[in-house]
Amino acid sequence: MRGQWRILLVVAASFLSAGSFWMFLPLLSVSLKARGVSDADAGLIAGLPWAGQLAVSFLIPGIIRRFGLQRMVLMGLGAALAVYAAFAFTSAVAVWSVLCVVLGVSLALRWAGMDTWVNGAVPEESRGRFVGLYEFILSGSMAVGPGVLAVSGSTGRAPLLAACGVVLVAIGLLLAAGREPAHPANVPSETLHPWALLRVAPAPFIGIALVGLTEACNLSLLPLFGLGERMSVHAAALLVVLVQAGVAVGAALGGLLADRIDRRGLQLVTAFTMVVLPLLVAVTFAKGAAWPDLFGWGLAQGALFTVGMVKLGARFPGGALAAAMSLAMVVYTLGGIVGPPMLGAVMSGFGPVGLIYGLGVVALAGGLAIWRFGRWVGAE
Repeated sequence: MRGQWRILLVVAASFLSAGSFWMFLPLLSVSLKARGVSDADAGLIAGLPWAGQLAVSFLIPGIIRRFGLQRMVLMGLGAALAVYAAFAFTSAVAVWSVLCVVLGVSLALRWAGMDTWVNGAVPEESRGRFVGLYEFILSGSMAVGPGVLAVSGSTGRAPLLAACGVVLVAIGLLLAAGREPAHPANVPSETLHPWALLRVAPAPFIGIALVGLTEACNLSLLPLFGLGERMSVHAAALLVVLVQAGVAVGAALGGLLADRIDRRGLQLVTAFTMVVLPLLVAVTFAKGAAWPDLFGWGLAQGALFTVGMVKLGARFPGGALAAAMSLAMVVYTLGGIVGPPMLGAVMSGFGPVGLIYGLGVVALAGGLAIWRFGRWVGAE
């Protein structure tokens, strides 16, 4: 029971630290606009955290070996705290750009570190349940972060100092959780190379990248689809809420199912559900009957991601788990970087419905890849 409480403390700390990040991103955009920064430059600066995250991602296993998992996550939280405080007391856009890169580094340390901690601490028989709960709670942070911003306001130092307070609470929870559990004996170094991980377990990484691409399109392009179909701004925004609610519920449901049924089969079902439901949305949207399909589409996305994380946690022990979680973070982020411009181009050529059909085609390619590569990798 004590071990479960420690995991819950870690999950709560992850929720708060992630919430501060999702609180900061819209605040950054508003602040840049207020300083008269062009949209192009604002977009470039807003992308710097992701560049910082990718830059440090493959160093994470070595950092864990050098400092330990808890200390690495605390380093990430401390860096985020320093960034938010520095933003509160400076107005130089050039300094903000550097701080955004540092924030990306802190994000990588926190993200991969927390994923490694939770996945490495749970027992195998309940891995899906705990990982699903973890992903469900993290999905909620994407809504809570902006919600805090709505209360604290989007101008002045108050929202940044609020973010500092949230991170301080997360640090306190992580300290209360204590050090991470000991891992099995060191894994041979060659298993830590990203290509080695991909050769051993390609299917989970393919599924995670597919979800990263799709979720990024949900957040950035789905409202444009709604507006293109003559919805109001409010109704178009609700499309995102509905799909992302499905993602959150799907994460928990997928985790529960991963403890009870064949995980490879579950991964295939969720991947191909992501092919069928967008096509149904395209048919039913004009009739106003697409809401169940949109929610189900989100369910499939959340479940596919969670099953992939569960499979990686079961497959890779010790130091290899940290490398696998880092690579999962990378492929998810790369999917999110590639997806919106690619599907945006499809929408330009085929109209708003190009988003739906395009994501269906991408899901079909991903599902076939999961089926193909999952067949010959015995460890999957």
